[in-house]
Amino acid sequence: MKQTTRQNYRHRITRVIDYIHNNLGGDLSVNVLADIAIMSPYHFHRIYRELAQETVNATIRRLRLQRAAVELIRSTQPISRIAKRVSYGSQEAFSRAFTQQFGETPGEYRQARKTQDQIDMEPFIAMLPTETKVYEEMYQVDIIDLEPIPLSGYRHQGDYMGIGATFEKLFIYGASNNLLNEHTRSIGLYYDDPKTVVKEELRSMACITTAEDTQMSGDNTLERMQIPAGKCATLLFKGSYAELEKPYDWLFGHWLPQSGHEAADFPVFEEYLNDPKETPPSELLTRIHCLLA
Repeated sequence: MKQTTRQNYRHRITRVIDYIHNNLGGDLSVNVLADIAIMSPYHFHRIYRELAQETVNATIRRLRLQRAAVELIRSTQPISRIAKRVSYGSQEAFSRAFTQQFGETPGEYRQARKTQDQIDMEPFIAMLPTETKVYEEMYQVDIIDLEPIPLSGYRHQGDYMGIGATFEKLFIYGASNNLLNEHTRSIGLYYDDPKTVVKEELRSMACITTAEDTQMSGDNTLERMQIPAGKCATLLFKGSYAELEKPYDWLFGHWLPQSGHEAADFPVFEEYLNDPKETPPSELLTRIHCLLA
C-alpha cells in the first residue's frame, strides 16, 4: 500500500472540508471544490464520498446547519436572515432541513437555549474518518495504453439505469444507416456520481464506435466525439448493471488513492462486452475505464 499517496489524497480532501467551513455562504460548486482538491471535476465527487464517507453535499449541508445553530444561540437575528446567511433560498426550506438535522425547529432550538449568552465552540478542525472503509470485494486493475476511440452517440439525462433506452435508439439508427458490424463497440460515458447528483440531473452518453470519416445524416441530435489516447486504468466487472457502483466505489475509494496515479480530466466510460438481450444479468461483462493524467 502506498501510504504516502493515500495520505496525500486525504490531505487534499481535508483541505476541501476546511474551505467549505470558511466559505459556507460562497460558491461551493463542484468545479470550485475540485480545484481546491486539485482533481478532475468528473471524479471529485466519487473520491470525496469514499474518503469522507459522506457526499460533499452532505458535508456542506451539515456545516451550514451547524453554523446556523450557533447563530440562533449567539444572535437575535431573524430566522429568515440566518437562513439566507447559510444559503437557503427560503425560511421554510431552512426550517425543514434544520428540524431534520436537530430534531427541533429553529425557533424551538433558540427558545430552549435563549438563557445561554453564547455557545462554547472549539476551533474548527477539518477531519476525515479515522477508520478506512473496508471493501468486501477487490478487483484486478490493469494499466493500458489506450488508442483514440472515435464515437457517435446520443446524450442521456436522468437515471443511469435508464440509458438502455437511449442505446436502443442509437442501435436502431446505426442499423438503419449501416453503421453496425462485427467490430462495433458499445460504450457509455458517465459524467456524474449517481450517489451525489440527483437522478434527474445525471449526465451520460450512449455511444458506438464509428470511423472518423463516417457520414452521418438524418438526425441532428446525434453527436460525434472522441475518447483521447493515453494511459488508462481499466477493470472488468462481471454481473448485473445494477451492481456497477461496487467496483466504482472500490476504484475511486481504494485503488486510485493508493495507486500513485491521478485521474485525467475526462469522464469514466464503460464498454459493454456482451448483449444484455441474450445474456443473464449475472453473466454480463462490463469493462470500466478511467483515463490517467
